[in-house]
Amino acid sequence: MTKQPDNKSINSKPVIIFPYLGYEHNKKCEWYFWWTVDRCKKIDPRPIVMLSRDTVIKQDAASFMKDKRSQTLEVIQTWSVDTCQTWLAGWGHVLDNYPETERIVQIPGDIDYVDRDVEFYDNLKGFIETTSSDIAIGDFGTGDKYGAKGMVDTYGTYPLLANWFPEISKSIKSLPLHRPRSEFLNIKTSVLRDLLINNKKFAYEQTLNFLIKSWNYDKTKWRYNISTYPLGRLSDQKSFRDYGGCIDQIERIERMLSLLWREIKEPKKKDGVSDAKFEEQYTFFSNEYDNLRTKSKGIMETARTTLRAFLGV
Repeated sequence: MTKQPDNKSINSKPVIIFPYLGYEHNKKCEWYFWWTVDRCKKIDPRPIVMLSRDTVIKQDAASFMKDKRSQTLEVIQTWSVDTCQTWLAGWGHVLDNYPETERIVQIPGDIDYVDRDVEFYDNLKGFIETTSSDIAIGDFGTGDKYGAKGMVDTYGTYPLLANWFPEISKSIKSLPLHRPRSEFLNIKTSVLRDLLINNKKFAYEQTLNFLIKSWNYDKTKWRYNISTYPLGRLSDQKSFRDYGGCIDQIERIERMLSLLWREIKEPKKKDGVSDAKFEEQYTFFSNEYDNLRTKSKGIMETARTTLRAFLGV
């Protein structure tokens, strides 16, 4: 599904992630952040801004804290190991403190590589206001297929997902969704609560984790109504400095996928099943896991070799 018109007013709460490096010396990032705040105020007069304590301590949020406009926001400072854990803290804050909220709209506030393209910002405005599906994922392309974001997905996310969860991989493609790790997420709070409370939580790769947990493995279809909302194109600069970050992300993705596969596929002993039969099922499960893990290691090696070549490391 792609973007659709909305027919009724919904109580939505926007959660904006403040740039981890701040915008002290980046006017484009500062402009985008406050533009996002203004757009979010169309659905909520007091948007939430998640602010990393690291950013505050390093004085990278000094101008933001002094800005009178920040007083019109609900600023939540949090200790987090990475941006994805900051997402989790923001979602938890809304679920705990705003029980009447029907939707949560998560927007990254650190997009400093977007030109002031009218189409992108018009699309983002529509994404913030959409209410037509259980989970809406803001999808985007990049200007350089050899840039960091594109390469992580091309050589990491897609092949690893196809290895561990081939049916989900096909369904993501048919949505169609190009960025299964997108930072743009508009979700019903009831669905988010179910995904967080009734499933294992991760501090990273939240969107991809949600997609895997939203799959009905018995009926081989989505448990929720999932849609994509095309935003446009973001630039993605290529630099040798991206190598370490790309490898870190791909390794996190592989760890999460292998753990989720074991959690979902591990056989549970049922009443009436003999110990011998259960042992047979568990042996099959263990052999299948080892086989997939071997293939996964090969994908990781190919990804590292390819990234080094394209990034000139």
